[in-house]
Amino acid sequence: MPKILVINPNTSASMSADIRATAQKVFKTPWEVSVANALAGPESLESWYDYHLASVTILPLLAQYPDIEGVVLACFGDPGLYVLKEICKAPVVGIAEAAMAMSLLVGGRFGILAGMNRAVQLMDSMVRTYGMEGRYCGTVSMDMRVLGFEKDRAQTLKTLEAASQELVKRGADVLLLGCAGLTSFIEEIQALVPVVIIDPVEAGCRMIQTVVESKLNISRSGLYSTPSPQRMNSLERVFSSEMTAFLRNRGESEG
Repeated sequence: MPKILVINPNTSASMSADIRATAQKVFKTPWEVSVANALAGPESLESWYDYHLASVTILPLLAQYPDIEGVVLACFGDPGLYVLKEICKAPVVGIAEAAMAMSLLVGGRFGILAGMNRAVQLMDSMVRTYGMEGRYCGTVSMDMRVLGFEKDRAQTLKTLEAASQELVKRGADVLLLGCAGLTSFIEEIQALVPVVIIDPVEAGCRMIQTVVESKLNISRSGLYSTPSPQRMNSLERVFSSEMTAFLRNRGESEG
């Protein structure tokens, strides 16, 4: 039975519940899926500061789920994705990279629907990192905090529709929901906007399913080569005993 770990790198239990609902639509028997929050840290991820904290606090989850055959990183910023790809023995897919890759199969140019205004620059930076500028129409912000999406669903949907129409005017024929917290809105917004809309949580889950079924894994000969062993000093000054044990084990044994 293939076991998949879906990591929500923030500490919002309600967002994990929405992510779990989407993941369970994809992973039917014989697949088995677990959804886990970061062990500590921000309740939502909306800045580089949040991203970098989350990229550390998710690492011990790999030790807690040792028998997994694939990992989905369920935050549209893909925080810590390259770290996970380096050290995880199983294949790892970020939901943003999955959604962008999927958009190439179904349209010409994609746009991203984001929460806060701050996210526009974060999304621009990520698209450049993935080398996708030539197919990118930009990001439009809803000017909303991530944890506010569910407070007034009708207003969120109205704002999401307006942002979608702006991206369509820019030439986007595929839209990406730029936050895992929007996964529960996919059917409602798709009914209102006449272009393809991709839910990145579902895209990530379906991509890892394909990778596992194809018996593929992360290439260890280039960008994601396994890190060389490192002596880890004074970890106790900064980290919990659980994190210290994880980092010391990784650093001084496998790397």
